[in-house]
Amino acid sequence: MNNTENNKKDVHQGKNAKRLREAKGVKQDAIAMELGISQQAVSQLERRQELDDATIAAYAKVLEIDEVFIRNMPDDSLPEVAANFFDQSSQILNFNPLDKLMELYSEKDQLYERIVKLEKEKSALLRQSRKDQK
Repeated sequence: MNNTENNKKDVHQGKNAKRLREAKGVKQDAIAMELGISQQAVSQLERRQELDDATIAAYAKVLEIDEVFIRNMPDDSLPEVAANFFDQSSQILNFNPLDKLMELYSEKDQLYERIVKLEKEKSALLRQSRKDQK
C-alpha cells in the first residue's frame, strides 16, 4: 500500500468534522439547520468515515474553515489543530464589545458626514455647470 492510500485510511471525515465543530464551540443544531436535517442525523453523520461534498461544504461554512481540514486531516493531527482554534478564539475576544460598537458608530457618523459634504459639493458643481451652459 502506498503513502497516499495510508493517508486516506487515516482520515475520518466524520471525526474531523465533529472535533473541529467542538473546537469552535458550535452545536450540532447549527449544522443541522444549515443542512436542513435533525440534530440526530448530524450525530450519525459525524460517525461516518466519509462525508459527501454538500455536508463538508455546510460544515466548512458554519465553522468558517476550509473544507481541506475536514477532507484530508489525519486523526493524529486533530488535537493540535483544536488547541490552535481555542488559542485564536481567545485572542479575538480581547476587546470590549461595547467599545468596539461605539467606535463603529463613530466611524459610521464620520462617513455619513463625509457623504453629505460630497453630495453638497456635487450639487454645487452641477449648479455651476448649468450656469456655465446658459
